[in-house]
Amino acid sequence: MRTNRRTFLRTIGAGSIGAAATGLFAGSSVAATVVTMVGGGDDIWGTADAFHYYYTEVTGDFDVVVQNVGVEDTDSWAKGGPMVRDSLDPAAANVMVRRRPNGEASMQYRPSDGADTTSVGGTPADWLRLVRSGDTIETYHSTENGNWTLVEELGASDVALGDSVYLGLAVTSHDTGTLCTASFQNLSGVSPDTSEDIGDVQVAGSTTVETGVPLVSTGEVTDDGSAAPTVTGELTDLGGADSAECYFEYREVPTEEWETTESTTLSSPGSFTFEADDLTGRRYYEVRAVADTSDGDTARGLTALFSTGNPANGRSPDHAGPDSASQFGPGDGFAEAAPWLDNDTPLIKIREPSRAQLQRAVRVDGERLVVFETSGTVDLGVRDLQIPFDKCYIAGQTAPSPGITLVKGRLNVSANDCVVQHLRVRLGDAGYDEPTEDWALDAVNTADETENNVIDHVSASWSVDECLSVGYRTENTTVSNCLVAEALNDSVHPKGPHGYGSLIGNNAENVALLGNVWAFNTDRHPRLKEGTESVVVNNVVHDFEDGTWMDPDTDASIEGNAYLDPNTDEANVFAEDGVETAIAHLADNYTNGDVPMVDDDVTVVDERPLWPDGLEAMPSDDTVDHNLANVGARPADRTPTDERILQNVSDGVRYNIDSQEAVGGYPDLEVNARKLDVPNGGTRAWLRAKAREVEAGE
Repeated sequence: MRTNRRTFLRTIGAGSIGAAATGLFAGSSVAATVVTMVGGGDDIWGTADAFHYYYTEVTGDFDVVVQNVGVEDTDSWAKGGPMVRDSLDPAAANVMVRRRPNGEASMQYRPSDGADTTSVGGTPADWLRLVRSGDTIETYHSTENGNWTLVEELGASDVALGDSVYLGLAVTSHDTGTLCTASFQNLSGVSPDTSEDIGDVQVAGSTTVETGVPLVSTGEVTDDGSAAPTVTGELTDLGGADSAECYFEYREVPTEEWETTESTTLSSPGSFTFEADDLTGRRYYEVRAVADTSDGDTARGLTALFSTGNPANGRSPDHAGPDSASQFGPGDGFAEAAPWLDNDTPLIKIREPSRAQLQRAVRVDGERLVVFETSGTVDLGVRDLQIPFDKCYIAGQTAPSPGITLVKGRLNVSANDCVVQHLRVRLGDAGYDEPTEDWALDAVNTADETENNVIDHVSASWSVDECLSVGYRTENTTVSNCLVAEALNDSVHPKGPHGYGSLIGNNAENVALLGNVWAFNTDRHPRLKEGTESVVVNNVVHDFEDGTWMDPDTDASIEGNAYLDPNTDEANVFAEDGVETAIAHLADNYTNGDVPMVDDDVTVVDERPLWPDGLEAMPSDDTVDHNLANVGARPADRTPTDERILQNVSDGVRYNIDSQEAVGGYPDLEVNARKLDVPNGGTRAWLRAKAREVEAGE
């Protein structure tokens, strides 16, 4: 029988931890004590915060030290660490030493109540330190306790903190509605006594404190990417037990079931290993070390990620494969379509149409090819689906009929060198009854300052802001063969009617818009914002109030487009009165409306300001028939929604909608499963063959 060996304390949501915690952190530190925090919230950033806080009220000087064992990767900007706040108001002035899921440590602070937050530094470290001496706040990080690096020193003029403040540990998931786990050890300098959610987190957080428990960690994976990577675990504390059975749990991403390895018996702290020599090649796996002690406790380390190699590496060339059925392939714009993709790129298989599986796939930090062994509707749960890490290829063409449709959320490409193909994204008003800034979203967009991204054969509809947009200060973006239609006109955007097609953000360079259809939106077909450089080639724009809108300091090559059924006296290509720096080359554009092709405020030039190498435009006489046959997620396997929209374009129908309910509501696609036979070689050719199947039925 154990006596006073282990202390366990748990609190859920708001409220005081109470007397049981008294003395838990007596003295400067307590060995083998683990603080596990679970918190939600959109972020600790901007002018107001949403997070979980484990804290106490203190007066005067302090010196807090803690080791962060890890922060769960709910988002690349999830964070955890020590924080001091002037109050518990979400907008309060504060200073935090934060650690992200990638192990990067830095500091951030809000100088006064309601002010914008600023960050400083960023380097791998696991020890975090927050010090106050009089009116001075110092922040430090370290890879070894005691060997500190100063991140920043703040004085009274930098941050407004009273003498009495709130001090403790904070965690945010950076994903409203999702909980993030952060684990801490070796806390000293503060004795928290309250666990509470601050701001709008939507899901309740909690704090668990345990002392006298076994500790185990998951070490590095050596020979990562080989046929047989080796994983190392470290048992650092038996928690008073005589021995422990040490082993690993592992699973293929993104499936849910853990498998276990054989165990190693340790009677003292030490390491143990697992040689992953019997796993499927070209996959990502999660692994974590586990220790079951002889007196009944279980400890788990944080999860590590590794990939397995291709057993047929080098045996098959990566041939190009068949061309797109469309005039325009993914590589015909300025972007190079996934130059990193080869026969060794790990595959992630989506086996059920769920947000959880797709989210885990796109959030792997490494080259990945996301393929589908299921069809169906993926409910994003009224949240963004963000692609936060570079080199992600989402191959919707691999799904069985009727393919994949994302609803009730935005697809946000926040990384570089990504390709998204053959998906449908239908945002909708998601049940909102009143205007809200939180849901003033595009259906699909690339984030600001991203580069070399391709959006090809995507159906984007029912947006509250724009249906499909390109971010500010981006470089080399291609949008091709997309159906951009039925933006919600008078919906839940706080600015009022807002049924827009596409916006190309300020200073976006080398944007190619090729072979798309914009239909049943009021405006922005596209809007080329200030400082942009774009080619707009062989697109169809139907039933619109504003066509292609050029802002100052824009350059564009506009060729072979068809502007059908305008509802305006404005020219199809126009700039605001007095703009002299909207420069465009126009050639072979067609309209059936009684409006000018271009207005006098656009400076028309004889030479193309820019043009992708090798791009060939079609005659505008071919544009309508070609695009109606080739746009959208699966031209040879269209859903009723895409069929209806394109038939209405063909018939010359004119209308706007204010809600997806006006056209039947969110779809509920049939869920069909099939096992993909993915070749070990010829990856790019295989993907193109799959694309050809859904584009032309071949």
